[in-house]
Amino acid sequence: MNLLFATFALVFLRAIQQQNVIHGHYVMAALTPYALAVAEVASVLWVVSTGWASVPWVGTGGALGVVSAMAVHRRYFGRAS
Repeated sequence: MNLLFATFALVFLRAIQQQNVIHGHYVMAALTPYALAVAEVASVLWVVSTGWASVPWVGTGGALGVVSAMAVHRRYFGRAS
């Protein structure tokens, strides 16, 4: 379950970062990598300790993370132009 949350956070933050860069949100683009680093390290550590059984957790966390990031970014920063 920790792996699902770590992967959710990692993919969510990557998608938010992509939108920050595309839309020129400089402060957010400069701050987001620190949260990304935490999520990346957590994900790697849990995948290594779990092995191939991590695949469904990583896939589900990633799917939920990217869709959530799209919705959150649109809600707080508006639609992409």
